[in-house]
Amino acid sequence: MRRSSRLTLTDEDFTELGAWAEGRKDRVVRLGIVHDAAAGLSVSQSARRLGISRPTVTAWRRRYAAHGLAGLEHRPRSGRPARIDEADVIAATLAGPPAPQATWSARALADHLGLSHTALGKVWQRWRIRPGAGDVSLLLPVDPPLPCRRAELLAAGSAAKGAAFVVIAEAVPTGQPRFGGATAEERQMRYAALTAVMRRTQPGETDQARGPRLGTGAPSGGPPLGTGAPSGGPPGTAGPAAALVPALPPAVAVHWAARRLHLITWGDAPVPAGLPVGVRQHTAPAAMSWVATICLMAQLELQHHPHAARIALDSLADAARELSKGSPGAPFRWVREARREAPAGRRPVHRAFDQMALGSFNEKLVIESVRVNRSLSRVEIAERTGLTPQAVSRITRNLLTTGFLLEEPRRTTGKGKPRIPLMLRPDAACAIGIHVDPEKITLVLVDLCGSVRARRSLDITERSDPHSCLEWMKTATAQTIDTAGPIGAKLLGVGIAAPGPLDVHAGVLLDPPLWAGWGEVPLRTELSRMLNLPVLLEKDATAATIGEQWLGAGESATDFVYLYLGAGAGSGAFLNGDVYRGASGNAGEFGELTAYALKRVTPDGGPEMVPECAPMSAVVARALAAGLPLPDGAARYDAVCRAAAQGDARAVGAIRDVAGIVARGAVAMTDLYDTDLMIVGGPAVPPEVAELYLSEISTAVNRFPMARRVRTVRVTYSTLSASAAAVGAAAGVFHTTLAPRLRTHSGGAPAPARPTTTAGAGVPHRPLTTAPFTTFFHPTPTRETTR
Repeated sequence: MRRSSRLTLTDEDFTELGAWAEGRKDRVVRLGIVHDAAAGLSVSQSARRLGISRPTVTAWRRRYAAHGLAGLEHRPRSGRPARIDEADVIAATLAGPPAPQATWSARALADHLGLSHTALGKVWQRWRIRPGAGDVSLLLPVDPPLPCRRAELLAAGSAAKGAAFVVIAEAVPTGQPRFGGATAEERQMRYAALTAVMRRTQPGETDQARGPRLGTGAPSGGPPLGTGAPSGGPPGTAGPAAALVPALPPAVAVHWAARRLHLITWGDAPVPAGLPVGVRQHTAPAAMSWVATICLMAQLELQHHPHAARIALDSLADAARELSKGSPGAPFRWVREARREAPAGRRPVHRAFDQMALGSFNEKLVIESVRVNRSLSRVEIAERTGLTPQAVSRITRNLLTTGFLLEEPRRTTGKGKPRIPLMLRPDAACAIGIHVDPEKITLVLVDLCGSVRARRSLDITERSDPHSCLEWMKTATAQTIDTAGPIGAKLLGVGIAAPGPLDVHAGVLLDPPLWAGWGEVPLRTELSRMLNLPVLLEKDATAATIGEQWLGAGESATDFVYLYLGAGAGSGAFLNGDVYRGASGNAGEFGELTAYALKRVTPDGGPEMVPECAPMSAVVARALAAGLPLPDGAARYDAVCRAAAQGDARAVGAIRDVAGIVARGAVAMTDLYDTDLMIVGGPAVPPEVAELYLSEISTAVNRFPMARRVRTVRVTYSTLSASAAAVGAAAGVFHTTLAPRLRTHSGGAPAPARPTTTAGAGVPHRPLTTAPFTTFFHPTPTRETTR
């Protein structure tokens, strides 16, 4: 549907509108607004004819254009709705708006949620939140009020008739850096997905008189949440319904004992037994629902503790899914697992290596340790790497001098000299990543800590040929470097992610699918010549895997698999501390695994082409077959996703069907690699439908594998998602340059860095020597021992 002053409606649209408004006087005005738009009346003419304000006409036109009938469901009100779930408003605020806008303005968010600007401002004021502030802090308006800055969600539960509780812990100062939080795309996905799955635990809740993004304050059939009194007795004792909420495991209570804990209760909530002594109890107000409060805590954690939050939120979502499969409405209880430290003394054992590589290896090992842990003191670096304190002191001194590391304020850990945490300096280096896709070429400039500093894109058309695309990459790269400022002078190289098949040895794209007439394109060689820069070529799924390990959900995992869903389906694997590329760089072809898993074979026993392994086109085809009206052109898949987000059964069914088939291939991949972490992302998995894909895949990989009794697979959303391949291509440059590897005696010697020259009409080539070690790009893969 076009967003313009005139709406184009079909006879079917008019019929649906008439049926929707039949016998409903409260919907006559909204029906008139849509009819006026279809007739070509201006906003002013429609407002005068109907006797309402122009902003009201504009708002309803936009909502219908964006969401169809679902956008007209809630009643228009001037001012505040009958009830506002304030926790949901704050969670939506922290989740952020769609790109490219960085933060919500009050008016934009008010229109998005269907609130008045004045009502939203009062909520922000009451919660003491400042959108766009670098360090989010707010005041939970519970009784007594609770200042909340970097809290962690530790437990949650709900019982009958609106009784519920959450346990949160105040943050322990750890000197964590102020960067590296979850991306806006991930925050939005987790907000939408967690809201949807947690509401299934309280099926009585309805969205009465409220827009689709707002929760409710009370379930039907019971008193409003927060109106009841606490269940009697101090924290740690059982209330009248304590049997519904079992006691917390003693090990968990001991783990929490050193933290200041807060218990928030709704209604006549049964207080969980086993809480440590001294827990502070708070009563939630009616305008703050249980589900929205959990989503709010999730947003706070994703801002400050993203890696730990991802693991906890995946566990919470899995618990809610299991409850919804069994008996929805039954008492729900979730307890966060205590963090597990790596067993002492388990360090990787390396094979024989060349002594000349040892100094560079140790420096990279220090950088890797700091990167994974965000910040470490020198003592902690020595503990994690096995290096001597003297070696760590020397290496960190060099890295501080050359600007790769920076010091945080000292932190006190007890007796003795305060420790000084070290962290990577974001502007110490950068890389450019380019994703070559059949629909769009995306270029990003990424700093050392994973922030995207610049982004450019080019839409691919039938007239796009390899030469014009290469010229655009050359021009866009030069412009990006010139406008990047000082960080542009610290470029390590360019990474390209492209769909297979590839010849990575020669750097050639081999007859790429969906690109008729391209043939064989020497992508790496040509672009390197035009830019006079080192260029790395990776398969798109492999690049996305590297990106997730370096910058995303797999940042501290030794082994995981990545499922990349876009125009096609691919996979990548990070095994034994390094990405697995295969002999030709084409590892991860996913379609054949799915075909064999579903027994779709040709008469001679070979794998058939599985249409669902092209998820975007398969979803569109199924949605059309189900009768879902879709626009013409490339926006069809986006339209299906919007419809699914609004609850259209045809769209939801199409996505679930395709996700279920893809999930069977994911089972084969899980059995093949025996990993317990699977990351799902790519252009086919936008935030609004990510939960549909994740739930189907999570169910399959934990139900069908042979080793399901001894291995639980955590399925999580890609933190890079649609940008995974482009950002992953840049991360591939960091990985090739900075990842600690020992060159074995059997490995070939790396090619020297290109000499420093100036390309005539290309990009000025800067020295690729980043002291204290030299950057090497391998024109062909070498055998290296992984950690």
